[in-house]
Amino acid sequence: METLKQKIQEDFIFAMKTKDNSAKSALSGLKTKITEAEKNKGNVDLNDDEVIKVISSSIKQRKQSVDEFTKGNRFDLVEKEQNEILVLEKYLPKQMSNEEIETTVRLLFGEITPDNNKNKMIGQLIGKFNKQYNGRADISFVKLFAEKVMNENML
Repeated sequence: METLKQKIQEDFIFAMKTKDNSAKSALSGLKTKITEAEKNKGNVDLNDDEVIKVISSSIKQRKQSVDEFTKGNRFDLVEKEQNEILVLEKYLPKQMSNEEIETTVRLLFGEITPDNNKNKMIGQLIGKFNKQYNGRADISFVKLFAEKVMNENML
């Protein structure tokens, strides 16, 4: 069975052959980040879950760049980053809806250790979510729903 890393390599080669500059740029940067992560791990190949984390991190960085470029009125760069985000999102698992995220966070709330420190509990919720649903949701939404659940249950 083909790994996610192999699929990215194949798609990178295809992007080079077809001169798809957005895909070529996005995948080239992603391959570099995967290689860096593997070196940091002791030159061990990343598994698909670890590659998904690298992809998610790359998308998050690009979204931050979009915000900064928008503030700087660099709409040419905004478009480039947005196109690369679209390329990278294809490698993530099917994304959960907001309703699915909220339901899941509510279920996971029952599994965490009660603590007087709300931030610690939110961290536990996000950690459990990431462990079970890696790459299936934008973490900012998970955090938002975790805070909502905490506020409802800590009153």
